[in-house]
Amino acid sequence: MPIDEYRPATRLWQPTKYVFGFAAVVALASVNTPLWAAGDADGAAAYREHCASCHASDLTGAAGPALSGFVFADRWVGKNAALYELISKAMPLDAPGTLSAEDNRSITDYILRLNKLEDAPAGDSKSSTLAHAHSAPQIPLPAPAKRFATAESTEPGDAELKNPSSGDWLYYNLNLNGQRYSTLRQITPQNVRHLAPKCIFQTGEIGSFQSSPIVRKGRMYVTTAHRTYALDASNCRKFWSHEYTPTGTEFLPANRGVALYKGTVIRGTLDGHLIGLDALNGKLLWDLWVCDTSKGCFISATPVVFDGKLYIGEAGGDFGATVRVHAFDAATLERLWSFDAAPAAGDAGGDTWSADAERRGGSQWSTITVERDSRRLFVSLGNPGPDFDGRARPGDNLYTDSVVVLDADSGHLIWYAQQNPHDVHDWDTAAAPVIYEQNGRALMAVATKDGHLYMYDRTRHDLIARAEVSLQINVTQPFSTTSSTRFCPGAMGGVEWNGPAYDPGSQLLFVNSVDWCTTVTLMEKPSPAIPWGASAVQDPIAQARGSLRAFDAANGRPRWTYAADVPMLAGLTPTASGLLLTGTGGGQMLVFDSKTGRQLYSFYTGGAIAGGISTYSVGDKQLIAVESGNASKTVWQNTGAAQVIIFGLPD
Repeated sequence: MPIDEYRPATRLWQPTKYVFGFAAVVALASVNTPLWAAGDADGAAAYREHCASCHASDLTGAAGPALSGFVFADRWVGKNAALYELISKAMPLDAPGTLSAEDNRSITDYILRLNKLEDAPAGDSKSSTLAHAHSAPQIPLPAPAKRFATAESTEPGDAELKNPSSGDWLYYNLNLNGQRYSTLRQITPQNVRHLAPKCIFQTGEIGSFQSSPIVRKGRMYVTTAHRTYALDASNCRKFWSHEYTPTGTEFLPANRGVALYKGTVIRGTLDGHLIGLDALNGKLLWDLWVCDTSKGCFISATPVVFDGKLYIGEAGGDFGATVRVHAFDAATLERLWSFDAAPAAGDAGGDTWSADAERRGGSQWSTITVERDSRRLFVSLGNPGPDFDGRARPGDNLYTDSVVVLDADSGHLIWYAQQNPHDVHDWDTAAAPVIYEQNGRALMAVATKDGHLYMYDRTRHDLIARAEVSLQINVTQPFSTTSSTRFCPGAMGGVEWNGPAYDPGSQLLFVNSVDWCTTVTLMEKPSPAIPWGASAVQDPIAQARGSLRAFDAANGRPRWTYAADVPMLAGLTPTASGLLLTGTGGGQMLVFDSKTGRQLYSFYTGGAIAGGISTYSVGDKQLIAVESGNASKTVWQNTGAAQVIIFGLPD
C-alpha cells in the first residue's frame, strides 16, 4: 500500500515531511526480534512483546526514550503519516520494510492512540497547545540567557583551571590537551591486584551513561540524559541531584558531562540548551537556549571553559541540523562568535558542496581540545548528511569528518585536517583529538569511526601516520539501489566518542575501537522519512568485537594489542605509575601495564562501560571512578543500571 494511501481506522492521514535519524529509529523498535503479530488490531500485544522492555509498558521510557508525553507529542503532533512512513520503511532494524501494512498500521495506531494524537479535533485546546509548542522559535538563536540565581561560590576560577591540582579531574579528558594522563602513582603495577570497590552510587536510571566523572576537592559530578548528580568522591554519598525537564523535541538520549566554572556546573541538554547549576546545591542558575531542535539540533557534548570563555559544539547532523561551534562569555553568557561546520557557498570551504546541496552535518560529539599557549581550539566534527547517500552533495563536504583548528578569541579558521572527504559511511570524526610533543615535534592524533588513527604535525599540518585500528571490508565499494553492500567498520564501528590517550612516560598512544559491520542499500529516491538515504542494518550484536591498541607516539607504529569479544567504547587513562585504565562493553573494568599490554586487573561491574574512567585523590588516597551501566536494548544491546563505582586500595 502506498504511504500516501494509508488510512487508520477512522480517517485519512495526510503525508507530511519531517527529519528523523538513525538513532531515533533505534529508539522506536527492538532489534533481532520476530515480526509484529499480524492481525493485532490495536497493537497492544505487539507493543508489550517487543517494545515495553525498552520503552516501558506505559510508553514512559526506560533504556529507550519515552514514546509519550510532551516531548513525543511536540515531535509528532500533526505528523501521523510521517510516523507511519518511518515505521513502514525503517523497521524492524534487522529487516527494514518487511512488515505488512496491517502490522505497520496497528503499531502506529497504538502509539498515537495512547498519546491521544490520532483524532484531536480542530480548535481543541490540547491540539492548539501542542501545535504552538512544535512551532519554530520566533527569536534568533542563541537567545539571551535567562538568569534565576547567583552561584554561592566562585571556584574554580581561571587561575585554578590553568594550574589544577594533580588530585582533581577537572575536564572531560582530565586536561585541555586531551591526553588523559594522570600524574598520580599510588596505585601501581605491584599493588593494583588489591584494588577493590569502596562504594557504589546507583542512579536508579536505565539508559545511556557516557559521561566522564568530574572531580574537584572531593566532590564528583556525573550526568545522565536528563539528570546531574553531585557525589562525595570518597564514599558515593549524594549531595544533590537535578533533573532537567525538556521543553522541546529530543533525539539522541545521551550526555557526556559537565564543565566547572566559578561555582557553576555547566551542561548541555537534548533540546538544545546549556544550563548552569549551583555546584553547592544543584539549583538552576541560568538557561541559555542555543539551537532549535525542530531543525534536528541538540547538545550532548561536554562544554569547555578556557580563559573566561565557554565553548560548545552542536550535534544533530544525522537529523538534518546544520551544525555550529559557539563561544560565549562565561560570565555574561553573551555569544562571542560561531563557526559553521558546513560553510555557506561564499565562505571558505563552501565550494566543496554543490550549489543546490542541503548543507548539513558536522556534529560535535564529545569535547574540545585546547592548545593553551597558542590559544587554539581543536574541534572534531562528524559526518555530512545524508549519511550514506552522497548523490545530492558532490564534493569534499568541508568541514565534516575533520578536525578544525580555530582561534579561541575570534573563531577564525587557522587550519584543518579532513579525515574522510565526501563521507558516505557515517564515519564521524567523533572523538576529541590529543595534542602532545614528541621528539621535539608538536603533534596531534585523532581516531575516527573509519577505524584509523591519524597523526599530524601541528606546525606543518601534514599527515605523518595513518594506522589501522578496526577491520576493513568493502571500504571503497560504491553503494547501490539494487544490491546491498556490507562494509566494516560499519556506522557503529571504529572509534566512537572516546579517543586516543597519550602517556609521556612510555611515549605511547592508546586507542579503543569497535569491529561491527553495516549492510547498506541505497533508496531509489531520497525520502524525508529516511534522512540518512538508505536502508542500513547492523550485523547481529553478538558478532561485534573490540580492541585496545598501543602505538608509538612518534611514528604510529603498533606496539601491542588487546583483543576483546565485545565492543571497546570506554575512555583510556594512563597513569605515572605505568598503569592504563579502561573498560569494556561487557562490563569489565580493566587495568593494563601500559608498556607491555599485560592485563593486571579485572573487575566485573555488572553493566557496559562506555564513559570515561577518572582517577583522583581524596586526602592521601588515590581512587578510581568508573561509570557502569550504559544500557541500550536497541543499538548496543547492553544491560545494567547506571551506577558509579569508586575503587581504591585497602585502608
